[in-house]
Amino acid sequence: VVGPGHLLHATVGQEVVLPCRLSPSMDARSLEIRWIRYLVSETVHLYQNGKDLYGQQMEEYGGRTEL
Repeated sequence: VVGPGHLLHATVGQEVVLPCRLSPSMDARSLEIRWIRYLVSETVHLYQNGKDLYGQQMEEYGGRTEL
């Protein structure tokens, strides 16, 4: 996964898009994509088998992320 390569700035409460892409380019629908804070148990967002699994994310991120 490749990110933008520069800092993104936001203020509290502002919506932010965190751009990224796969290199080499491929279809990600069949992949597991897990965004974590520090530990694997600290899931911010989980995408698996073509679906967002919101029930697996930390409570404080509920309704705040999408892929």
